[in-house]
Amino acid sequence: METDLEDMSAKSQSKLGSSETPTVSHSDNQAVKFWPTKLAGTGLVTIIKGMESIPLDRQNQYSLPELQMTPECLQQELENCKAKYEEFQKDKSELENARMEAEKATKELKDRACRLTMRIEGDRQENENLELTHQVMLDEAEDETAKLQKMKQDLEAQLQEAAERKRVLEEERKISCRPERRMVFKGHIQDAELPDGITVKPRIQLPISGGCALITFDEAEVAQNIIEMRDHDVPLEECHLRVKAWPVHLLMPSAIEMQMKLCNRRILVSNIPASERTDLLLDKLELFFSKRKNGGGEVEEREFLPDTGNAVLTFLDNGVATELVKTGSFSVLLSNGKTHLLKATSYVDGEIKDLKFRTSTCRRSVLLTGIPDVMDKEPLQDLLEIYFQKASNGGGEVEALSYVPVGSHAVAFFEEDTGSNSSASGGL
Repeated sequence: METDLEDMSAKSQSKLGSSETPTVSHSDNQAVKFWPTKLAGTGLVTIIKGMESIPLDRQNQYSLPELQMTPECLQQELENCKAKYEEFQKDKSELENARMEAEKATKELKDRACRLTMRIEGDRQENENLELTHQVMLDEAEDETAKLQKMKQDLEAQLQEAAERKRVLEEERKISCRPERRMVFKGHIQDAELPDGITVKPRIQLPISGGCALITFDEAEVAQNIIEMRDHDVPLEECHLRVKAWPVHLLMPSAIEMQMKLCNRRILVSNIPASERTDLLLDKLELFFSKRKNGGGEVEEREFLPDTGNAVLTFLDNGVATELVKTGSFSVLLSNGKTHLLKATSYVDGEIKDLKFRTSTCRRSVLLTGIPDVMDKEPLQDLLEIYFQKASNGGGEVEALSYVPVGSHAVAFFEEDTGSNSSASGGL
């Protein structure tokens, strides 16, 4: 039995640690051993009591101080165990806190890893998008480069064409392209700067209906006074004519843009005698310039310009007109049986590219309307002129008056007025 108790004591000691030793008490010549044992999972200390008959001659070997068990020792041992328990509880709490901290850190690391993974995925997607965008931009840049290269080639070709046209124009400029005009200097000199452009004198046409009259005064103030009065009663022998006075508004060109170019199939024939009949003249010119020996060719069209007295010939083939212009002068037998030296020059075609108008008021002219057909043209025209010359009627000196009877139509031509008070004057 002693052996069994010692084995149990050794096992309990191994569980409790080196600080836990069995205690021995003596009662009635018997030794009793007590083993304090910690029950697993309960935290309570119990005393395992073992009884064994020990001979009195062997009691001395258990009389060591550490084997003396008293209530104070038990109380002290209990306090020690409580202290150890509290330390264990503290360690447990610390371990629990450490576990919770570890779990919290683990969760934070997992969240951070998840965020980093998402960020890496976003960066990868962004890099793919940037790469795709850069590829598209690179393709567009290559296309733009190809277009610019083609544009450069086209511009170089246009530059060569322009240089060739310039060369041709310089050669043509060496040849006079204007018809000859006989000019005489009469000694008039004017100190003024020449305008940078072409000066055009307008000649405006205005249709006039029947039953109207156009009157022009010497003074613009008189015309304005007549217009402001509006209604005028012109006395006849037994009645009155009620006419209305209106201002004359014209549309005049303010700016014109023309594109001019030399025609390769036309020539302008000038220096033609004024005594030549038009039909015979055109026949003679066509006959002469259609012959190959004269450097000509087949004539497609012919035209006489009455305002200048020149003629225009159009050839069927290109290049004929150019060769004739290079020759310049030709001796042509005309219908009067005489040979005349005619000049062939380049014909310039003009095309209007832009034309702007402005409204202009004739300050000295007045339009009279509502004139009935009550008498002949001449007497009625004289009657109107007499009436509007009288200052008592608001009139003044009349420069011109033209009447259009009912049922007739006329066209009034207006030219630039050199007076300081008017912008245009006109007549029928």
